[in-house]
Amino acid sequence: MRKIGPFRSFLLWAVWVGGSMGLPAFPFAAVMAGLSAGAVLLWPRARRRAKAVALFMLPLALGFWLIHGGALQLFFGGSVQPSRAVWALGLWLRILSVISASQLWLEYVPPPVLIRSLFAGRLPASWAFLLASPLLLAEQIRTRAAQVREAQLSRGVPVHGTFLERASSLTALVFPLVLGMLNELPARSAALDMKGFGLFPRRSSLAREGETGALPALEPAPQTFNGKVAELREAAFLAPGETKPVLEIPEFSVAPGDTAFLEGGNGSGKSTLASMLSGAVPEHRGGSISGNVRVLGEDVTARTCLAWSPDVQAVQQNPVLSLSGCTFTVREEVAFGPENLALPPAEIRTRVERALDLAGITHLGDRNPACLSGGEAQKLALASALAMTPRLLVLDEAFSRIHPADRHSLASVLRRQAREEGTALVVLEKPGNASSPWFPPAWHFRDGRLLPGPSPVCSRRPAAGSSLFPEKKDDRPVLVIDDLSFRWKGETSPLLRSLNAVLRPGERAALTGPNGAGKSTLMRLCAGLLEPECGAVLLGGVPVGSMAPGERAARIGFLFQDAERQIFHSTVAGEVLFSLRKSALSPDERMERMRQALSATGLSRKEEKHPLDLNSAERRMVAVASLSVREGDLLLLDEPTRDFDPEWQARFEEWMLSRREAIVAVSHDPEFTGRLFPVSWSLGGGRLTT
Repeated sequence: MRKIGPFRSFLLWAVWVGGSMGLPAFPFAAVMAGLSAGAVLLWPRARRRAKAVALFMLPLALGFWLIHGGALQLFFGGSVQPSRAVWALGLWLRILSVISASQLWLEYVPPPVLIRSLFAGRLPASWAFLLASPLLLAEQIRTRAAQVREAQLSRGVPVHGTFLERASSLTALVFPLVLGMLNELPARSAALDMKGFGLFPRRSSLAREGETGALPALEPAPQTFNGKVAELREAAFLAPGETKPVLEIPEFSVAPGDTAFLEGGNGSGKSTLASMLSGAVPEHRGGSISGNVRVLGEDVTARTCLAWSPDVQAVQQNPVLSLSGCTFTVREEVAFGPENLALPPAEIRTRVERALDLAGITHLGDRNPACLSGGEAQKLALASALAMTPRLLVLDEAFSRIHPADRHSLASVLRRQAREEGTALVVLEKPGNASSPWFPPAWHFRDGRLLPGPSPVCSRRPAAGSSLFPEKKDDRPVLVIDDLSFRWKGETSPLLRSLNAVLRPGERAALTGPNGAGKSTLMRLCAGLLEPECGAVLLGGVPVGSMAPGERAARIGFLFQDAERQIFHSTVAGEVLFSLRKSALSPDERMERMRQALSATGLSRKEEKHPLDLNSAERRMVAVASLSVREGDLLLLDEPTRDFDPEWQARFEEWMLSRREAIVAVSHDPEFTGRLFPVSWSLGGGRLTT
């Protein structure tokens, strides 16, 4: 067994000493022994670790029985009637002992081992998920809580400090944590359905070698389909409680092997159409469908989203929400869907390696999906969909985070696969992106209708405003990156090596580089949210890591890649005013600042709206407005334009040109960076070129 530290040693001591103060606990001893034996029997692939745990748990269970079973009382002559205080202390120690035993169990058999064993075992899929869900939920809460903490820290909420500050921080954490998870629940549920989880009572697994023929198999699908893969006539989607359709589709169809490129602005109905085609209405998207909507010649409402999963795959806008959340490596994630289809292990392995190769992420096979960059996560979501070999593949802005250099090659791969496999490909994108690999568009959304032909908006309108190259009024640096290196915990090689850069007042620098190069990590280092391994980031000559959170937030505005991460309040007004909670302004001045910020970001008359009820562009503008009410020294913008159609893009650019702060922006949009950023920083291979 591995060495047990002082804290766990104290917990073990508490188990033994506290035992003499409690009530008889033979059932607890039996449970401990049962867990030890069950581990050895139920998890054969974790048998070595389970035996090590059993060597600890069995004596612990025996000790509990001796102490609580009355043997020591007999030795000392009679039973002892403890006082209330002693009884309470004994109860506390008993709870502590359970926690200590659980911690030791999870130390020797960590959650990934337990979850993999459950999904690879002989239990029905629903039972396996039921047993694994507490551990999966704990991991999701831990990840989400860390994200909310980071976003709060960027806005001046102290995570560490006095007891009152930490208590206030904990209170502020609960609302966005719960709200965020509830908001993601439908998308996560849809992602599991898209991967076929629960389609069969039993699932196959690459973890169980040599088993064939014992699992249910899918009926072989026909290799060709003579009719239209998807066909809609006089179709419409109605939101719950509404009589007027949100989206109307007079006529649309796509044949096997064809690619249909549809473009539309924010809130135009792209995601609604994706939900209609994948069978997610009304299960995961509230509302109803009218008219004729057929997939593979069948009424789309005749099957659930789960039942459509072997034939239809839809990749969502947010790649994280397209992943299962049940796996711990990229290869396991791609295999998760085919395993749910109860395919033979050899076929699963072939599908996985082929999908990884098509998406260009074979080198990421052993990486944890939670540690991928945004672009890498999008490639993983695409690979997971390709591994299901669907007849209809719907991509809802699935290239928005991928580096431009990879978009055209990946689009060519998908087109070729569609032709060879007879798959119909439906691509949904925003209009006006000249770097899109899908041009020309065949359909567009306008005024709640899907119409043939390209959108009337053909290109992004250049921003109007102040000079693109602001005059330098002060040569003293605002931001200095001095010999900066960074290494993630547990990694053998650094992600960033000896970076150096200088940014002066009013300058705008575009930070570019391939997916996974460390651009977002560098932004977090500049914001003081991460500690460098060596070197420093200086703001006005002061290390950002030494500043108090409130001072950093007043001087540095950070726009995260996912705007939802930095939204804490239930109204737009509350979210924007949160940035002024500690300012010296009067209430009237704060309200005036808020009105100006909302006007500049196109959110006037939306003060009482819930931010998560807005479309993606408006949600991002809520985060932008929360930065607008302050005037600091530096703005850090991570993929700021990804959610914008041409109109919102122009409004954002006008806002950005009106700012006096120095700006560093990560972007995969070469038109945006070339037009507005005279300074360019390129990050690749751990090095920064300025």
